Formats: sequence, structure tokens, C-alpha cells
Amino acid sequence: MKRLIFVLITVLIVSSAALADEFPNKPITLIIPSRAGGGFDKSSRVVAAGWEKTLGQPIKFKYLPGASGQIGFNEIMNNPSDGYTIIMTTIAMQAMNINVGISKFSWDQIGFIGNLIVDPNVILVHKDSPWETINDFIKAGKKAQEPLTISTSHPKAVSTLAAKIFIELTGINGKVVAFDGGSAARNALAGKHVDACVGPYFSSSSKKEFIKALASFTDEKVWPGIWDVPTLSKATGKQFPNLVEPFAFMIKRDTITKSPEAYKKLVETFEQAIASKETQEMAKKTGMTAFIEYWSPEKCDAYVESFQSVWNKYKHLME
Repeated sequence: MKRLIFVLITVLIVSSAALADEFPNKPITLIIPSRAGGGFDKSSRVVAAGWEKTLGQPIKFKYLPGASGQIGFNEIMNNPSDGYTIIMTTIAMQAMNINVGISKFSWDQIGFIGNLIVDPNVILVHKDSPWETINDFIKAGKKAQEPLTISTSHPKAVSTLAAKIFIELTGINGKVVAFDGGSAARNALAGKHVDACVGPYFSSSSKKEFIKALASFTDEKVWPGIWDVPTLSKATGKQFPNLVEPFAFMIKRDTITKSPEAYKKLVETFEQAIASKETQEMAKKTGMTAFIEYWSPEKCDAYVESFQSVWNKYKHLME
């Protein structure tokens, strides 16, 4: 009898230890490197609706705005490589931060869980502007005595790189006016303080009462549900780069080798969460359905390489 009790206790101890080691056995902390209520927060809550269910644990949001997202990356790098601390930001934004020296962390230190949405960058003008097409705008820019002003979200942002590429490839007389944040850049256009703006398609739709898109920095035509516009490459006959904003979930890259089971669970449950009923319903409510585009970690890494090729070609514009 005593032997039987001993065996049962041993089994319970071993089983409890196994359960304790199973990932995740506590909430996941998701770092949002911006203020609550912004685009990163809203999109993260869309996938969190389904991800909490597939993970079996709650996701706790931690807001760390500032320094172009680098306060958030400092936080994740100071936490263990166990999969319990993750971060969401756009790949292109972090790539710019690395390229221009804002970030002290390289891609060798940052890994991917997957990508949630893709928001294409577009050329925007005011609804009252005289330009109906992108070629109207280019024609006016080539004749302009004074530079046409184009607002962007930050001096070292992807939108600034895109605007400068646009000016160079089209030959217009243009000037970039960089603000501190995408909302400020779009508000400047809505208030008619600038002639145009470069910004992400979905994020800019909040101002659709005042502004409209003319063309996109994409390889393929974007969803026409907000504005029906051509790609810049097709409209102009010139080869413009694919400059989109992929909203990706990231970790410390050494989590892949130090905590492989945890990493595998994060990747698998993230993909499942995007396809879940909960996430799809939340996406529909927020108008985000058309922009949901799951990317595997491998596809995220491939986008980094593609973006780096664009940067190497046009980095002289940012000097």
C-alpha cells in the first residue's frame, strides 16, 4: 500500500512538473511601442481576440511609446529569451530605424513570429485639390515654380524615403515636410497646409472625408474599397519599389534556439489565431479584413532582405 501511494505521489509530481514546463503557463506580455488607441494597439487587439484562445493564456498589453519604438525594443531585449515577452511593430519602420542608426539592435537580434496585416504606402492629396490622377499631380509638379510640399511622418521614416524616391523618379519640383507622427502629417494635408502626403492606405482612411489617394507604392493594385488607385509603376511607367507597412510580431531571435518549443508554439498559434473566428470577426468590425495578410517568419525575413535592397539603392536620398 505504501509503495502504491509512493508511486502515485511520484506520478503526480512528474505530471505537475511537465505541466509547469509546458509553454505557456502564464500570460504573454505584448509590448506596444506606441500609445494606447493607435494603429499598433488596434491591430494587435484584432489578433489577440483569437490568439488568447489558441495560446490558452491571456495577452497583457504593455505600452512603451517613444524613441521611434526603441524603448519597446530595449524592454524586450532586457527580458529572458523564453517567449513570454513579444513586440509588435512594422518591419519597414524597424528596418529604417536600423539603417539610419536609431536602433542599436540588428536583425541578428530580432526574430519573427509572423505578420498580421500589410498596409500599403500611398500618395495622398486633399479632396479639393485640382489633381484627379497621379499624372495630373506629376505634371503640375514639373511645371511648378515653387516646390510642391509632401508631408511625411518623420524625417527618417519609410514615408520620407518613399516621398524622396517619388520626387527623384518623377522629376517634379517637390519638397518633403517631415512631421513627428503619421497623424500630424495627414492632419497637415487635411488642413491644406501641404500639397500632398505619403502615408499608409488603411491608416489614412480615417481622414477620407478630407483626403484621397492617387497611387500606391506597391507591386500589385491595392484593395479598392477605400480609394481605387493604380500602382505608381503602372501609372508612370517607371519602376517604383514595393514600400508597404507589414505589421509583424517579433521576439528576441535567440528565443528560436534557446526556447525552441516556446517559439514553435508562438508561431503555430499565431497562424491559427489569424484564421480564427474571433480574429476574423474583430477584423470585420474594425474594417481591417482586406488588410489581413499572414506571413510566416520566413516571409518576414525575406521582406527584410527585399527592403534592404531598396535601401541600398536609395539611401543616398536620406543622407
